[in-house]
Amino acid sequence: MNNEAIAKLLKLIAADPQKWDAYQKLAGLMLQNQEFHAAEQYLLQAISLRPDLLELRVQLGNLHMRTQQFKAAHECYKQAIALDAKQAQLYYLDARALKNLGRTQEAILRLRTAIKLDPQRLPAFTECTDLMLQLQQVDQAANVLRQAVAAHPEHAHFHYRLGVLCMQLQQTGDALLCMNEAIRIQPDFADAYHQRALILQSQGKPQEAVLSFDEAIRYQPNLHLPYNNRGVVLCQLGKYTEAIADFRLALQLNPGYAAAQCHLGLALYENRQHDEAYACLETALKLAPNHAQARYTMSMLRLARGEFENGWPLYAARFQVLADKHRPDLNLLWSSAGALVGKTILIWAEQTLSDTLQYCRYLPMVQACKPNHLVLAVPEALFDLFNEYWAHDATILVVCQDGRSLPHFDVFCPMLSLPAVFNTQLDTIPAGLPYLGVEARHSEPWQQLLGPGRRLRIGLNWCGEATNKYDQWRSIPLFLMAPLLNMEVEWHSLQKEFRREDHIMLKRFPMLECHHPELINFTATAGLIMQMDLVISVDTAVAHLAAALGKEVWLLLPQHAHFRWLQQREDSPWYPGMRLFRQGDDEAWEQVIDRIHQAVTDVLAQRHERLIASEQAAQD
Repeated sequence: MNNEAIAKLLKLIAADPQKWDAYQKLAGLMLQNQEFHAAEQYLLQAISLRPDLLELRVQLGNLHMRTQQFKAAHECYKQAIALDAKQAQLYYLDARALKNLGRTQEAILRLRTAIKLDPQRLPAFTECTDLMLQLQQVDQAANVLRQAVAAHPEHAHFHYRLGVLCMQLQQTGDALLCMNEAIRIQPDFADAYHQRALILQSQGKPQEAVLSFDEAIRYQPNLHLPYNNRGVVLCQLGKYTEAIADFRLALQLNPGYAAAQCHLGLALYENRQHDEAYACLETALKLAPNHAQARYTMSMLRLARGEFENGWPLYAARFQVLADKHRPDLNLLWSSAGALVGKTILIWAEQTLSDTLQYCRYLPMVQACKPNHLVLAVPEALFDLFNEYWAHDATILVVCQDGRSLPHFDVFCPMLSLPAVFNTQLDTIPAGLPYLGVEARHSEPWQQLLGPGRRLRIGLNWCGEATNKYDQWRSIPLFLMAPLLNMEVEWHSLQKEFRREDHIMLKRFPMLECHHPELINFTATAGLIMQMDLVISVDTAVAHLAAALGKEVWLLLPQHAHFRWLQQREDSPWYPGMRLFRQGDDEAWEQVIDRIHQAVTDVLAQRHERLIASEQAAQD
């Protein structure tokens, strides 16, 4: 059929070489036969006869696009625009040619013109946005999408895409409005529910976020991302069992998804399923060896197992996971124990007060590297204690981490990196006690106030800061301490602050002497601790302070204890002489307190035996 039509057209041209439309039709037939070169020649002949005809230029441009002659296509479209500058389609076609030539900014300008001339051209909005995002012009892309939303208010995807960009621009309120509108227009829009959930999560509304994730999964149950992201929020809510189920579903849908493998490991860790967490994180690190969260969580598991050789180096991943806007430049990091002659080193306290009290023991080892000066930057709460303790050493300057400028330093080391710097192993922990002290002027007032101890004198600390992530597990209600407080012991509260429910219970426990008005800082607390025979505490800074001062400490640990206390041990290589009273699986605090009650009973019996022996010796 084509051959017959071609023959007729050729006869027409032979009879009348000026018949431009015959050349145009021949070009079309050549295109059908995929004879592109012949088609091009016929179109060029038609254009030579009718150079003013726009459709011929467009046809030739489209042919060049098909044969990937993008520069030639651009020239054709440019000539077409010169013939009629008000056709939106011409700018749209030229933008495609310019895009393929890598002339992205010019393509954007063409698309913006197309949008201006014809706001009903949906693909122009979409492609203009895509090109702007390639050039990281997020603000401009958002403005184009606002135009699209104004021109097409019932187009759900424009609202959705604008919401995503508002999130990138940290305009979470606008982003949420966009997602809500996209969902109103298209109630089964799974991606919009997913993005809305992420927005709600960023706004600190985890329960609402979970409900939105639920909808995303209901409408699109075979995507792995919503399961993973819902699991993350469930972890934030402490619902680890549900989170674990979500991460497993995400991995069923995408077995190579490293983030879900990592999150599963973290959730198992928080759920006290440490062995399975360890295996998950090993898999995650095989899939993504540099995954910061996986490395950080694995470091804590290894350190809890006593695998210090591999654990401490991995623990450096915390720099990527834990934000610290005041932390010095990591390029100045002192990462191996070498000579510091002629240099000033900054030792930077990090994370909790407990960590600072535990790891300040390394300062003599740093001094042994012969720095000219050592600057110790600590939280304000510990400044007085540390400043007084090291006041006699002119080479150490204690400063407060208050956001102000620091003294000059050449290198710095975060305090929790010191075990890695000195290659600390279980048997090389610098465990000499005491490694902190307090001046007599802070102890003597307490000594005068309390007088000579006739009974066993015990300091009690039953709760820490309520804002601590793990406080719900580590702190113990005061009323549970009743069996201890009824013993023949001189009890002293080491709490600086009380919770509302404590004030009620304190009226029932007059045998517990409270000193909180005088415990204005850690120096005052240290002075009181020095008067104690024993300190019984939950896992707070008070326990570390007492142990660092050389006092005997009994520590109550929840099932999910910090890695510093290792696993299964009843003692601590960090604090020789400390006794750990661990909460067993599914064991209530009452049972742990019963064990401490028995231990105190044993101590009282030993004291009584020593007293009798002493009296007998005096009589003899």
